Amino acid sequence: MTNTTTANINILKISTCGKVSAPAEHTLTYNIGYDTRQKTLLVRLTDNDTGGLFSNEWITLDDIVTTIEKRPTPDTSFNARIFTPLFTSASANNAGFLAAALKAENILVPFKDSKRLHDLGDIKAFTDNMQHLIKDKVSLHDVVAERDAIKAKVRAENERKLKANRANSVSNPP
Repeated sequence: MTNTTTANINILKISTCGKVSAPAEHTLTYNIGYDTRQKTLLVRLTDNDTGGLFSNEWITLDDIVTTIEKRPTPDTSFNARIFTPLFTSASANNAGFLAAALKAENILVPFKDSKRLHDLGDIKAFTDNMQHLIKDKVSLHDVVAERDAIKAKVRAENERKLKANRANSVSNPP
C-alpha cells in the first residue's frame, strides 16, 4: 500500500456509479487521481448517497492490479473482498464500493452474468484514456480536502471555546 499526500495529487476525473449490487442506480461518487511525485494513478470514493460508511483514502492502481494478479487462484474470477487489505480503514463497504468504481471505469469487468464476481478489464485502455488528462495537468476541485479543512476549522474553534470555558471556570469558581 502506498501512502500519498493530497498536495501531490491532481484529481483527473470525478464520476458516479452504482454499487455492485445495484449498478444502474448511481449513488457512489469517486475520483480518479494522479500522484505527480509517484507518477501513478489512484482511485478513491468520496460520497455515498444511500448510506453505508466507507473510507475516502486513495488506493493506487498499481496496488489494485498487483492484488488481482497475486490472488490465491490466478486466472479465476474474484469478488470485491480481494481489495479489503488495500484499505487502512476497516469499513466493510470499502472493497465493494471500490469494485463498483473500478467496474464503472472498465478496470474490472463482470464475470459471465454475475454482479459480484469480476475479472480484470483492460488496464491499458484505462491508463491510455487518463494520459491526455495528465498531460493537460487537469486538477479538479477536491471536495474531500475542502470538507477536511472545514472539520479542522470547527475542531479548532471548539478547542478554543473549551479552553476559554476552562479558564473562565478556574478564575470564577462556583
